[in-house]
Amino acid sequence: MSQIIFRFPEEREAFAKRFQTHKALFDRGVLTGIYSIFDDVALHKDDGIRNATSTYDQVVLDDLILPQDYIDESIASLTPALRAAIDQAIENVREVNKAMKPESWELEIRPGTVIGEKVNPLDSVGIWIPARKGPMISTSIMLVTAAKVAGIRNIIVGMPPLPNGLGDPGTVAAARLAGADHFVVGNGVSIIAGFAQGTPSVPEVDGIFGPGPGGIAAAMSMALAFGKKTVVGLGPTECVILADQSADPSTVACDLINEGEHGPDSSSLLVTTSGRLAIEVERLLRQYIDKAEEPRKSYLRNVFGPSGKGAILIMPDMDEACRLINDFAPEHLMVVCQEELQDRVLGQINRAGEILIGTCTPFSAANYGIGITAVLPTNGFARAFSGITVKNMVTYSTIGQLNQEALEALYPLIKEIGSYEKLPGHVEAARIRVHRN
Repeated sequence: MSQIIFRFPEEREAFAKRFQTHKALFDRGVLTGIYSIFDDVALHKDDGIRNATSTYDQVVLDDLILPQDYIDESIASLTPALRAAIDQAIENVREVNKAMKPESWELEIRPGTVIGEKVNPLDSVGIWIPARKGPMISTSIMLVTAAKVAGIRNIIVGMPPLPNGLGDPGTVAAARLAGADHFVVGNGVSIIAGFAQGTPSVPEVDGIFGPGPGGIAAAMSMALAFGKKTVVGLGPTECVILADQSADPSTVACDLINEGEHGPDSSSLLVTTSGRLAIEVERLLRQYIDKAEEPRKSYLRNVFGPSGKGAILIMPDMDEACRLINDFAPEHLMVVCQEELQDRVLGQINRAGEILIGTCTPFSAANYGIGITAVLPTNGFARAFSGITVKNMVTYSTIGQLNQEALEALYPLIKEIGSYEKLPGHVEAARIRVHRN
């Protein structure tokens, strides 16, 4: 583990160098490869997915669709304790998404003028669960449950295959219990290409959602060109902990490991005004990482090593710390400060995928149990995007209705603007109604 403490503003440039590629989720070289896979799937359909899976995943697939008996076996194989935990997690996520679900509405905003929105669930969605580094039960629960609460009629889950050509049984079971209708396996980019274009085994869908590394993020961006609803910028996990001198070093170190253990490309940062906390957390990180088991130990050594994205930043004051966090726009943010500082800090931070508050709200609680989404934008995308919830699974049709008097009141406006734009048909469509009586 290398020296990971950076003092601001003195070592700002050194920190920037460590994170100089952070906002580049994928490059043109990755996009070229994605184009190729999309073209192959468009031309060869299921065989295009098999080709990509054999090439990039080293798994030969006979069938892309998981059989029903395997899905049933996956559910039956759950231990009673794990089944109970999954059921509770699903219920918590369902409860949160029901509270967030948009509703249709109408309002007479001016006399004779009614406006509103009609909320419509998507007909079908493809949900990608990136279970390559390990099972992703929590991600499947969050995304499938959100889709189910939205009222989507056809939910298809895609995931990478195990060496035996099947999906991770725990993830399959959780997704089915949450409401998934069908399952397909294959290389991630090729499955997303299937969702975007349709193959005999992978149906074309209206929306495609799910996190993953740069290639998956690029594939999601590509799907937009096919008119599919997606949320971009869902790359490798990242977290920031904002803490003052009151924070407990041992829990902070554990929280940094919480996110860092996802993989070697994770980002895990402590931002603090306390030099004493920084030094103690660094010491504990070394100690805890030495005790970790593989492959997590290797992941963590990379994250907090010379080429990783783990760091501890000592800031001159909380205002500067908040400015840095807004610029970084983290996926996960934890705020652990004295109570008198908390409101001030929360008032200044407005760019984060999620904000967890206080000493009793670890990242793992949000990852698994609170019910809020942990499928969140990374790599600075939290400046413009939000996490995936039921809100992403619907569309909005705007509503407008005028009575005769309201149209007559609008006619001078329509006439003037329509005439200036040289669109006489626009003007006539209103005039004929205004003068018909």
